[in-house]
Amino acid sequence: MIYCDSSFLLALSIRGEVFTPIAAEIASDFTEAIPLIAIAEVEWKTRIHRGLGDGSLTMNQHAMLLRQIEDDVADGILVRKSLITAEYLDCALKLSKNHAVKIPIRSLDILHVAAAKLLRCKKFASFDKRQRELAAAEKFQLLPARLP
Repeated sequence: MIYCDSSFLLALSIRGEVFTPIAAEIASDFTEAIPLIAIAEVEWKTRIHRGLGDGSLTMNQHAMLLRQIEDDVADGILVRKSLITAEYLDCALKLSKNHAVKIPIRSLDILHVAAAKLLRCKKFASFDKRQRELAAAEKFQLLPARLP
């Protein structure tokens, strides 16, 4: 299973994002559904809502993007995954303890990597430098292999 963080999901969904071509190329090889956890969905949809607020998206684009997420869930392209809160936070705390001294990670970075670990993903798709550093430290195969 491949974990896709919100930066990757945004690049897939919003045309014109700097990483859209790379994300589209990587995703064209996906053969399994993309797990979608609550924090990734919140980050993704918040960026879409902000786009309406800052004028980078029209009302039609905004509505289309939100509808596309739900269509992708209905079609099985995305599958919402729930995590047990205690296990999730315990994993996140361990990641923080083991890596925050060396890697300048943020809490959301840790939560994404913890989710990927608990979902037993092998690959981690992200364009976030710090998050990728943490995922690499946890032995995930990074997608893309290198950032441009």
